[in-house]
Amino acid sequence: MKRTLLRGALALACTLMTPLALAQWAPTKPVRIVVPFPAGGIVDLMSRSFTDRLSAALGQPVVIEVRPGAHSSLGNEVVARADPDGHTLLMGTLSMATLPPFMKVPWHPTKDFAGVAMVGQVPNLVVTPATLEPKTLREFIAYAKARPGQLNFANGGNGTSPTLGVELLRKNTGMQLTSVGYKGFPPVIPDMIAGRIEFSMVPFAVAAPHVKSGKLRALAIASNTRSRLLPDVPTMAEAGYADSPVISWYAIFAPAGTPKPVIQRLNTELAKALADPEVQGRIESLGGAILPTGTPAEVDTMLAAETDRWAKFIKEAGLKLE
Repeated sequence: MKRTLLRGALALACTLMTPLALAQWAPTKPVRIVVPFPAGGIVDLMSRSFTDRLSAALGQPVVIEVRPGAHSSLGNEVVARADPDGHTLLMGTLSMATLPPFMKVPWHPTKDFAGVAMVGQVPNLVVTPATLEPKTLREFIAYAKARPGQLNFANGGNGTSPTLGVELLRKNTGMQLTSVGYKGFPPVIPDMIAGRIEFSMVPFAVAAPHVKSGKLRALAIASNTRSRLLPDVPTMAEAGYADSPVISWYAIFAPAGTPKPVIQRLNTELAKALADPEVQGRIESLGGAILPTGTPAEVDTMLAAETDRWAKFIKEAGLKLE
């Protein structure tokens, strides 16, 4: 009730403001960006890439609050229940759209969040231990199909793009792999290097250093183009599986009911921050690319489309929560 009243009061206040006053909205305390995945992962790193620029523009500290748990549902819930005043934001990912079909969550992707701006996308690498026999993705699929259920793949979280990418590839090829659950993808690497996990899709920034060191082998990149950081790794299409890539996107969301002038100011400042060459370099170092920030309405439309798309796929594929 208190939160509903606050939303109503904020909306009424904004209708009474002059255009000049609306344009001058600014935070009155630190702004927190909630990251619903573990520290050190790609979502955390992506979030930290622009906070210094955004903080300078807003005149308040912008801090990252890592709140993993319940397959990212916990962090999403923190933001869904936060006061809609612009001081609490979410670094949203594909899991906002894909988690609800797997489990009951105390938030709704399109009803409890308001889009602010797109940030970027980071591809996943299809990786195996360097010691494993197959050298290409096609060779691995043949290798796995000859050993149904005998090989393990790392599930770093239901609803995450890497795990969905494996599921889509399994559906399209008929591979039978055994899912092994992990809390995020950084813990996957030691087990894969040791040979306990034979296959995974892993966020670029997490896997690339180990590919470069020769401890992991990258069979493909889930992207429309090759990465300049790993130019010898073919795209999924080049590897023969154009219908299987799942690309991670990252976007900023606010609690539903956040006044439009607040969201617009955040959208404007995020666009400026992401246009900074140094910020772009940080994101490129993660293997990612800046996306046009778009309008808040376009972010809402994107999330709605992703929610519909993946709900259908998860149901048709019969996927279950690990």
